[in-house]
Amino acid sequence: MSFKAYVKNYYDIQVAQPVAHVMAHSAPFAGPATMGYDPAGKDWTYLYFSTCEVLWGGAALMANHGPADHAFYILDGQGYIMMNGKRFDFQTGDILWCPGNCDHEQYPKGTATLKFLVTLCPQGFKASEPYIKNVNDVDGVEWAPGVTAFTLASPEINGSPTQEFHIVDVAPGATLSLDTPKSDVIAYQFHGQSEATVDGDVLPMKKAEDVLVCPMGAKWEIANKGKQAVRLALSLSPAR
Repeated sequence: MSFKAYVKNYYDIQVAQPVAHVMAHSAPFAGPATMGYDPAGKDWTYLYFSTCEVLWGGAALMANHGPADHAFYILDGQGYIMMNGKRFDFQTGDILWCPGNCDHEQYPKGTATLKFLVTLCPQGFKASEPYIKNVNDVDGVEWAPGVTAFTLASPEINGSPTQEFHIVDVAPGATLSLDTPKSDVIAYQFHGQSEATVDGDVLPMKKAEDVLVCPMGAKWEIANKGKQAVRLALSLSPAR
């Protein structure tokens, strides 16, 4: 089932207390219901895409989500995650690839609030290994004039086709566009001002933490309409 593309901002979402989290809250931008999938079915691409914040003294306690891959992108703060009993320390700009069927728990370090993007994607799951990769350690690839992508997760990197995850910089006057006939698309805007066009409908993205959710097969683009670079976290599920 398809759905109509939409833009939501973090401050327009009613936050919730995630299950098995202590002193934490999440702001879900997308999931089966909002994307038009039957929550009881198996066709959905994103079980959820959200931000999560964990306060000092809090934690994301032990969980295992079965055959669905997690990706965490650290927006602010630092901490560590236990994945299948192995500790991985992380900082701002890291992606944490947490494979399906993996026991995991996460803790902040220091007194600052830990904030991260989190996805959970089941479509096409294949067993893979956990890893951490920082955006500053990845070479950028020019997708189009003025558009540079830093790929942090893809089937070529992790071996599972559940999703791609990229950080994308769009220069003033430049436009990001991809052909995504088999992928639902979610773009989280860090900063700047842009304008999304999806199948002819214009959806302004005027401020930080605006998120575009776009159905597979739609013709879409995101144009930088401001005077500074726009940075996006771009997630596609399943991978192209």
